[in-house]
Amino acid sequence: MSAAGRKWRIIFTHRALLDIEDLTGLDAMRVNLAQLSARLLRAVLFAALREAGSEGSIEDAGAMLKPGAMDRIRRTLIEAWRASFPDPVTDPEPESGSPAPPPLSTLDAWAKARYDFHLSDEEWLAMTPRMLHAIALRNLERMRQSEMMLGVLCAHTVNSSFRAPRTPTQARSYMLHPYPEEPEGPVYGETIMSVFADAPKHKVN
Repeated sequence: MSAAGRKWRIIFTHRALLDIEDLTGLDAMRVNLAQLSARLLRAVLFAALREAGSEGSIEDAGAMLKPGAMDRIRRTLIEAWRASFPDPVTDPEPESGSPAPPPLSTLDAWAKARYDFHLSDEEWLAMTPRMLHAIALRNLERMRQSEMMLGVLCAHTVNSSFRAPRTPTQARSYMLHPYPEEPEGPVYGETIMSVFADAPKHKVN
C-alpha cells in the first residue's frame, strides 16, 4: 500500500489487532471489513500502517480515505486481512449439524500461544493469526503421531489377548485426537514374513 510517498507491507499481526480493539472497542478477531464504516475503516488502516512502521497519526490515515481512494484501500485491507488469518474450516459433513467453532478472541489466542506453545508476548504480538494456526496444526500432528504409536500398541495388546474381541479393535480407538481418516500403517518385515509363511510351498527342481 502506498502512503506518505512510500509503500508499506500490510499484515495484521496480533499487535495490530490489539490496536484495532483499543481504537474501536470491538473484538478485532470478528471484525468484518466489508461492513466497516468510514470511522472503523480509519482505525483499521491506522493500525495496519503503524504495524508496518508508519509514524503517521490516525488523522493522517483518515485523510487517505478520500472518495476516490476508499474502495481501493478497503480492497487492499481485505486482501491483507484474508492473508493474515487462517482459511475458514469447512465441515466435510454438513449434514452432521455441527456448527463451525467461533474464531478465537485475542485473549484466547494469547493464552493458547503462552500456555500451549510457550511463546513470549513479543513473539505472539509479531505473529499473524495464520502463523499461530500453523503452529497449532503442527502441534496437533505431533500429538497424533504419538497417540497413534500408543494406539497401535494398545490395539495389538487387546487383539492378542486371551479374550480378544471378535472384531479387531483399531489403533484410532485409543487416540484422543484421531485422524479424520485412519492412515495406512507402515508395512514391517514381520508382516511380510507372515504373508509368505501362509503362502503354499513349491519345490524348486
